[in-house]
Amino acid sequence: MIDKKDDGFFDEETPEDIKSEELKKMLDGYQKPIKTYSRGDKVTGKVTRVGTEFVFIDIGAKNEAMIKVIELAGADGALDVKPGDEVAGFIVSMSGGETVVSKSVGTGGSSADIGALRDAQSTRMPVQGKVTGVSKAGLTVKIMGHRAFCPVSQIDVKFTSDVNEYLGKVLDFVITRIEGGKNIVVSRVPLFEAGLEEQFKKFADAAGTNKTLKGKVSKIADFGLFVEAGGLEGLVHISEVSWERAQNLSETFSAGQDVEFVVLKVERKESLRNSKISLSIKQSLEDPWTKVAQAFKPGDAVEGKVTRLADFGAFVEVLPGVEGLVHVSEMAWGRRVHHPSEIVKPGQAVKVTVLGIDLNKRSVSLTLKDVSDDPWKGIEEKLAVGTDVAGTVARKAKFGYFIDLFEGVTGLLVFSRMTADKKDSLKPGDAVTVQVESIDTDSRRVALSMGVADNTKETEETKQYLKKQDARPEKKADSGSSQSEFAAALAQALKTKPGAAPAPAPSKPVPSAPPAAKPAAAPETAAAAPKPAAPAETVPAAPTAKPAAAETAPSTAPVTAEAAVTKPAAEEA
Repeated sequence: MIDKKDDGFFDEETPEDIKSEELKKMLDGYQKPIKTYSRGDKVTGKVTRVGTEFVFIDIGAKNEAMIKVIELAGADGALDVKPGDEVAGFIVSMSGGETVVSKSVGTGGSSADIGALRDAQSTRMPVQGKVTGVSKAGLTVKIMGHRAFCPVSQIDVKFTSDVNEYLGKVLDFVITRIEGGKNIVVSRVPLFEAGLEEQFKKFADAAGTNKTLKGKVSKIADFGLFVEAGGLEGLVHISEVSWERAQNLSETFSAGQDVEFVVLKVERKESLRNSKISLSIKQSLEDPWTKVAQAFKPGDAVEGKVTRLADFGAFVEVLPGVEGLVHVSEMAWGRRVHHPSEIVKPGQAVKVTVLGIDLNKRSVSLTLKDVSDDPWKGIEEKLAVGTDVAGTVARKAKFGYFIDLFEGVTGLLVFSRMTADKKDSLKPGDAVTVQVESIDTDSRRVALSMGVADNTKETEETKQYLKKQDARPEKKADSGSSQSEFAAALAQALKTKPGAAPAPAPSKPVPSAPPAAKPAAAPETAAAAPKPAAPAETVPAAPTAKPAAAETAPSTAPVTAEAAVTKPAAEEA
């Protein structure tokens, strides 16, 4: 026997089967747990149907809740919701089996006694009020027939510059204080901060991930843009606005403009509205430095625009968002540039040559000099080492002079390579002749000297002459021998001179003339003369006390004619 369950013919659904499925779904729905609420609870439900006065929503309770159509209508009065949409609100009334939901107290509830306000305060349920007056201190608000006050610091999480814009508007508030049933203080800040926690978490999760978020420009300042997203405000510093150099932000952005950004850093504060959030617009755009290596290479000539000037050079934009530096030393061949404003000005279009690229440091070195007209080409042929060249004194430094040799080439003349009489005699503009000592083409340096080479030559010639003289010792010996023979002949001639006789001894001591008496002649004179008186006995003692002085006198004093005659006589004796 064939089982009909295995026959595909009997698998076709019948109307009875469809009804059974619907009944099963209904039973499953009734089996769901029923939620219970109390007045002031915040609820969220789906719109089930729309009536002429109320919109009915399913909040999971036994009965449907209802909210007035006017609360869900847009600014033009048209209803903004349809069945299936979610609606959030607060339960303001539960009586007679009806649950009334409102976005704030004051529209759905009918109670206007002070008890309703105290209930709203305890549950922190929003209440709706109309601004009836403004002052520097804040807003005067009418809530459910009661007069309340909102301080200016509690109007918004952002700084409120003009309170007049709130006059006549109907806004939601939270009752923060009730004193004596009359003094009622309200605030709007808790309503803003209610959703800030979720938004702050969103920012914190996106920080450092390069995730792109969207927001609106809320305020423009000289130092950057304030961007609002989800009730929180972050700052886009001017350096993070664009890859290109940004100056006047008001020309590019306007309040309320939609922008995309990435979160760089968040710093949480006790009050979330005071948290510091750093944003970047340029990080959400493509980095132009990724195209630099493909756009040009060292040696390429490119066109750009001068963006700004500094004391050390000019910045030139060679690609959108990419700037290179032209140093002051790379602005002209034939002159010394003290400031880039002498050559270029901001906004000027220029043609530059790429000297180097450093992608790690994000720097591009440029030059305004014409590479094809480089005066250093063939410099070793123009200035041979050891040759004299003419130049002009450019300036004086602490260590020497800079000499302009020809256009684009300057040499250094240090003081140590100059003669003493020239060190302080030169001044800028003087024409000089210098000698090339060395050339460094890599560093583009030329070392010069002045007059030092001539002195070196004379010194070398002197050394050579003295060296030759030292190589002739015989002639020196002959010269000394001739001088000795002459001195001996002169002494002999003086010795044999007619009329020469030994000097007689003095009759009394002559202490003031010791050179006239010699130790060798004193004994002979004493024997020939008669015996003197008692004072004469001291005569031999006077010359004998100075023999050393008499012998050493010729070496410390000029030799006189008398000494020359006496000495040979003493030697003979």
